Amino acid sequence: MCATLVVDAFWGDSGKGKIAAFTALKQEAVFCVRAGTGTNAGHSIYFEDGSEIRTHQLCCGWLHPCTQLRIGSGVALDPEIFLREIHRYKLADRARVDMRSPIITPEHRALEARDLHLAGNVGSVCSGSGAARADFVMRRARQARDIPELTDFLADVPREINTACAQGRPIVIESSQGTHLSLALSRDYPCCTSDNCTAVAAADDAGLSWRHIKDVILVVKAVPSRVGAGPLPFEMSSAEQDRRGIREYGVTTGRRRRKARRISWGHLEEAVMLNGPTQIALTFCDHLDPEVRGVRARAALTDPVLKLIHDVEARTGVPVTIAETGKYFGDIVDLS
Repeated sequence: MCATLVVDAFWGDSGKGKIAAFTALKQEAVFCVRAGTGTNAGHSIYFEDGSEIRTHQLCCGWLHPCTQLRIGSGVALDPEIFLREIHRYKLADRARVDMRSPIITPEHRALEARDLHLAGNVGSVCSGSGAARADFVMRRARQARDIPELTDFLADVPREINTACAQGRPIVIESSQGTHLSLALSRDYPCCTSDNCTAVAAADDAGLSWRHIKDVILVVKAVPSRVGAGPLPFEMSSAEQDRRGIREYGVTTGRRRRKARRISWGHLEEAVMLNGPTQIALTFCDHLDPEVRGVRARAALTDPVLKLIHDVEARTGVPVTIAETGKYFGDIVDLS
């Protein structure tokens, strides 16, 4: 067993990309694999020198020079975005997409943009991911192997990653969005995404055998947030966000994120039930207590953060192994 899956406990925007990148770097992973529905979620990492990673198609785990990037066959692929991102970050020799991935076309994006139900009632970002997946289900979507521009970037991702795991080489799978946005599991349907966003769904997107799963890191946002429609327990007002200096904006749309005052324990317990995590990464701790902003040692964690770690572990029975404390990639306390 050598695969680590990184998934979100709530409604996304929890810093999964950062946690996946940290894990891939720490483990010197041979592959970091993007799971999820398509290009409808943004992934971002910021560095102290002013540089940043902002992607919609690629996963973020390429910081170790030996790590190859892959996109699973269950992920809808927008060729324009994929090619733009690999050239922007000079990853043409390291990034590949599974040859069977369904293709998002401009027509898919336009179809969703015209859909008043998606844009209005659901609050979709209208990336075309859902429309492409619908065509895939109906067996009329094009696949990556049908696109000439992708010829040099095709791979058999399930074979690659299962072979690596059979050889004992570590891989990391980065999911997208969040458990409670899962199509067949959310209680908030239709305010959800176009597939499930659990650990098992991520393994399925990548074509990973369950026998190779070693760890599931459940990313728990200390101050949960949600973009778009649907209920958010303990939601705070925009004025309170401003007063506390913790407002956020989505990577994909720039829309302001709604934020909660605290974690809904019922939602966390359900996420643990559905994902079976072996570890928890507690992120945005600085939004809970600004005194921990940027700290990188356990001794510097404050009482409010330590109490939340204790409460999360007591409620879930799962150890908190990572505490994320700020904007920059290095703002992480490794508790493992």
